[in-house]
Amino acid sequence: MGERRKESVVGVLISRTIGIVVFLIVLGILNILSGAYVQTPIFLQIVEFLNANLGLLIMISVIFLVGDLFGALAFPLNLPGPIFGAVGAVFLVMFLFRLFSLVGEITGVELFALFERLPALPVYLLVFIVALIGGYIALFADPPSG
Repeated sequence: MGERRKESVVGVLISRTIGIVVFLIVLGILNILSGAYVQTPIFLQIVEFLNANLGLLIMISVIFLVGDLFGALAFPLNLPGPIFGAVGAVFLVMFLFRLFSLVGEITGVELFALFERLPALPVYLLVFIVALIGGYIALFADPPSG
């Protein structure tokens, strides 16, 4: 069978931090373009949406980063990793609901309005439980390398 190589703590930290920095640079460029060069309403609406959700996006990235850092450690130090992954999954679903709402506003498609009427707490609990169980199954199913 194929052996999955585990990333080092430093490798995880560097790669995820680079991802966050690249996203922030791209968002900065989009903000520069939105004011001076691009006046398309949809583009401006998307940039405004990303700016409004910047804190949530950074929080999602940091939570997943911490979970990945725990995942890079040896057993039993990696046990908190799936908890952070499950919390990150809940915040990611929260962001996706907001994104679907934006897409519904832009396109006028009523299907996306279903996500606004969906009771959020049961969905978040379900996502947390499924992600937590999946994370621990993956953790214990992965044989220790050594």
